[in-house]
Amino acid sequence: MQSKNSKIQTKPIEDLIGRIRALKQQNAPDLRINRREAEQLADSLTQVLARLVNIQDEIIDALKTARQAQTVDIEMDGGEFNNK
Repeated sequence: MQSKNSKIQTKPIEDLIGRIRALKQQNAPDLRINRREAEQLADSLTQVLARLVNIQDEIIDALKTARQAQTVDIEMDGGEFNNK
């Protein structure tokens, strides 16, 4: 498992995007990747998605903290009410 701040290996994703661009330019009907490439791509996508979930959780926690910090509790003491 990667640590929270370690670099995600995006090379397989970048390679796939490059191959898709080439596919479009050549007007080719399909694209094939071998098993090793598919496994590397799946690993990269898993890392990206896991990091996104962690970031989402951090954002939600930060928003909760910010919302709690914005809450102001006011207590009022009526003092003495005298009829004059």
